[in-house]
Amino acid sequence: MILNPNSTTQSSELLREILPALFAIERLSLFVRFTQHPKHAEEMVSGLTRTDFDLIIVLGGDGTVNEVINGLLGSAETENPHPATLPKLAVIPTGSANVLARALGFSADPVEAVHVLARLIEKDISRTICLGTWNKRWFGVNAGFGLDADVLAQVDRVREQGFAATPFRYMMVTARAVLRARKNPPKINVSATSRQGEEILLDEVPVLLASNTNPWTFLGPLPVGTNPANSFDEGLSLFGVTDISGFGGLIGVLRLFGVDNQKVLSRISSARIINFDSASTATLSCPTPHRFQADGESEGKLTKVVLRSVPDALEIYAPRSARPVHERSLREMVRDFIRVF
Repeated sequence: MILNPNSTTQSSELLREILPALFAIERLSLFVRFTQHPKHAEEMVSGLTRTDFDLIIVLGGDGTVNEVINGLLGSAETENPHPATLPKLAVIPTGSANVLARALGFSADPVEAVHVLARLIEKDISRTICLGTWNKRWFGVNAGFGLDADVLAQVDRVREQGFAATPFRYMMVTARAVLRARKNPPKINVSATSRQGEEILLDEVPVLLASNTNPWTFLGPLPVGTNPANSFDEGLSLFGVTDISGFGGLIGVLRLFGVDNQKVLSRISSARIINFDSASTATLSCPTPHRFQADGESEGKLTKVVLRSVPDALEIYAPRSARPVHERSLREMVRDFIRVF
């Protein structure tokens, strides 16, 4: 088991609640290691196979999960290992958004999640999921150029200053990023092909996000989805906005961050919205370097990224019949929104 002691909700008190549920699993012997620096989880699992360990449990957020995925699968430019040769993956969410675990159907509460996970491990209930790659590396839930990467970089700065990344602060950071982007929008050229052979070519798109599941992130308890048909089985989905000027452009951009997910204002922004599902490959390029993020982690400024969807890439423990988080009623969303504030 790999634990990130710096993840958002990690604490000794939490461990005292979580560990007994794992120790109670029959025939499970735990070998516990703590990460000590960035990319440490990746280093710890690099080269491991199922002959070494049957299972790797990650106690952390999406960033730690991303490191473990990259350590297990290695360079995305080499031949992909068969999932049956790799240790199975299990996630106990203790990060901030915990998108992968929650999109799989686990509760955001790590104590609730570990009890469900324990039953899944006992019954050996797992599934294979698609993963995405960008250049040489892998991602599990999302990747994006420009605006979303700028927002995440600003949120990281907020955390470094000792402030919690609350939904309200997240929205304030987003509003400032949108205003900056409207003054000097990114110019992202997009070329993508779907599994069905469909193609899309776009020039100078100011906003573009690739997601490997729906929702692509969470605003506190609220799921933020852009491509409802997407899942861990369907390949990558692209969401973009062709023009961010005016009120229609603003609504289009804010849809990326969860505003108007019920599409009340869709007539205003629909002509500017890009939805392209089941992408097998996508090439994103910019004339000047822009921030790029994968699974919520900043990867620096780049001018070109090649994305690829890899089906059945990894085995992971997950509920078989979990209710998709994006299929909740308006009443449930209002209730959760009230909880946020």
